[in-house]
Amino acid sequence: MAFLELVWDVFYEDCLILFPILFLTFFFIEYLEHRAGERFLRRVEKAEKTGPLWGALIGCVPQCGFSVSCAHLFNGGIVTAGTLIAVFLSTSDEALPVLLSHRSALPVIWKLLLVKVLLAVIAGYAVDLIWKREQQRESFAKKNIEHECHIKESSIGELVWEAFKRTLEVWAALFVVSIVLTFVMERVPKESIQRFLLSGFFQPFLAALFGFIPNCAVSVVLVELYLSDLISFGAVVAGLSSAAGLGILALLRGKRGVKTYAAILAVCYLAASLAGTLIQLLE
Repeated sequence: MAFLELVWDVFYEDCLILFPILFLTFFFIEYLEHRAGERFLRRVEKAEKTGPLWGALIGCVPQCGFSVSCAHLFNGGIVTAGTLIAVFLSTSDEALPVLLSHRSALPVIWKLLLVKVLLAVIAGYAVDLIWKREQQRESFAKKNIEHECHIKESSIGELVWEAFKRTLEVWAALFVVSIVLTFVMERVPKESIQRFLLSGFFQPFLAALFGFIPNCAVSVVLVELYLSDLISFGAVVAGLSSAAGLGILALLRGKRGVKTYAAILAVCYLAASLAGTLIQLLE
């Protein structure tokens, strides 16, 4: 198949129909985030001991706005490290809209959400159990940091425009990834590709490291690799659990200290990698 013919087939047969589906999904997400996001964040602020649970549930909304907001709340001493980690681990960036656009992947969504929420709750409560809330408050008080967190309420026109921009960004990434994967899979045996991707025990560790890249294309690539049977379900769970999107960049802009941030990212990486490995062994 000629390259231009391959590009046309991917565009017409695989990606064209996805644009309206992605747009409707993102419009709903934008509406939820801007009209109910502030209320959800206030719930997290007041949650205290149930913070990791609320964080895990809120993180399921497929966008990185809540992870960014929660990072600001943590830098301001409003939420605990356990709550922040729960949000980060349950966030999947743009993975769910991509899965929703593939009918064959619909049964995977609930399994993915359940696993990620469970992982987020366990890791979040474990961190708050080890690093007591009182100790976290004392650490914050010594830094005397101001916090900033607000989700702007937008008009319908602004929501449509934001949904369109997100759709275009994700659709473009999906289109390019689909072209590359189709081109490679037509010329390279699947077994060779899997060996290149470190098929086996180390796959979740590699996927979790890849997930730290703060770009929506990362979650698109992970989902497409999984749907193409090139990585395991455990690997996609690991990669999407560490993929907190722009939340990581927002976190690192704070002043809580290098050791604190390194510990949070290390917990996210280890939790994602170990959960992915366990799932892969059980598959």
